[in-house]
Amino acid sequence: MCKVYFATAKTVRYGLANALMRKGEIVIYMESNLGHWTINKNTKLFTVGPAQMYPSTLTVRNHVVPYFRTSEFSDMMLENKQWLLELVDADKECEVVFLTASGSGAMEAAVINCFDENDKLLVISGGTFGERFEKICKIHKIPFDVIKLGQDETLSEIHLSTYEGKDYTGLLVNLHETYTGQLYDIELIHDFCERNKLYLIVDAISTFLCDEYHMEKYNIDVTIISSQKGLCLAPGLSMVILSRKIIKEKVSGNHIKSLYFDFNEYLLNIKRGQTPFTPCVGELFELNDMLHHIVERGGAKARVEEVKERCEYFRKNIKELPVHYPSFPLSNAITPVRFDKDIAMDFFMYLKDEKNIMVNPVGGELGKCSIRVAHIGNLELEDYDILIKEMRNFLKYRV
Repeated sequence: MCKVYFATAKTVRYGLANALMRKGEIVIYMESNLGHWTINKNTKLFTVGPAQMYPSTLTVRNHVVPYFRTSEFSDMMLENKQWLLELVDADKECEVVFLTASGSGAMEAAVINCFDENDKLLVISGGTFGERFEKICKIHKIPFDVIKLGQDETLSEIHLSTYEGKDYTGLLVNLHETYTGQLYDIELIHDFCERNKLYLIVDAISTFLCDEYHMEKYNIDVTIISSQKGLCLAPGLSMVILSRKIIKEKVSGNHIKSLYFDFNEYLLNIKRGQTPFTPCVGELFELNDMLHHIVERGGAKARVEEVKERCEYFRKNIKELPVHYPSFPLSNAITPVRFDKDIAMDFFMYLKDEKNIMVNPVGGELGKCSIRVAHIGNLELEDYDILIKEMRNFLKYRV
């Protein structure tokens, strides 16, 4: 896995940044301005999170963060809850936990609030984010088995059939495994859970507002989403949406050994539009602004269509290039671009250092030959024309 270093003028002057890059590490250059460190404002982000922010979000971020134990803030939080339930197509009786935490924090919180050592879980693991669910179960001593998928292996009925009737109580899945780009078949997973009477916990962080998502239709008990991907906000805010069923049957009676992640405290507080601890107030205002923006413009369906249009445009226009992408089902959120040679990091550095363009590098085995191009955020088709042009120029001399 690559490490990321933030390079200053001093590290550049003494050649340390170049030495790190030759070792395959990622170096992000930062500019000094009167003692403050800033990232180049002209950089265009084709990344899956943080994404290219919308102007209204940047406007909200520029305001003073207000005091939050007020009726006005509570009203806004209840509005956020209502809109989130609408956008994930959830039953109105579902509840929302607002966490000041990354998506990984929300994943851990969801698992420990819904399950314990008396459960037996099945984890679909096809990349680094599936492995994160495995680690959570190991740390908290929750019994589990794993459906382990290779990096180019499509989840199928055959994989699930091996685990029929094995007394599992829940299934954990990252619906879009962002490491590889695979979008798992939710109908396949739902049918398996229904037959085996399993609680279904879905990390939808990189599929929410990118692909169709229907919490009620597929009897999803827990949906985990985060601020920096489909919502295109700053990182640090996560939401866990819980079905009434799992609250009643699992969460309410599960007295976990955690102060900060105890969902029962959050569920009690959200009734009055508050959280038990100080939340990321500024980001919750960003969230309210973005949810209003999405709902006003046609809701989740319209937003998904926007992302899908960019996705299909990009994939259509790179077909002429000496690159390819996997044959398994893909999310609209990203295109995992595979090169025929191990030049992915060189291309990443070329875009970042010479063109002020950021794409997602990939860690692990795929890091040498693959990048990921996101289709979320405030991007136009013309932006993809520029990126494709740079791909063409780079590959002309490297292939």
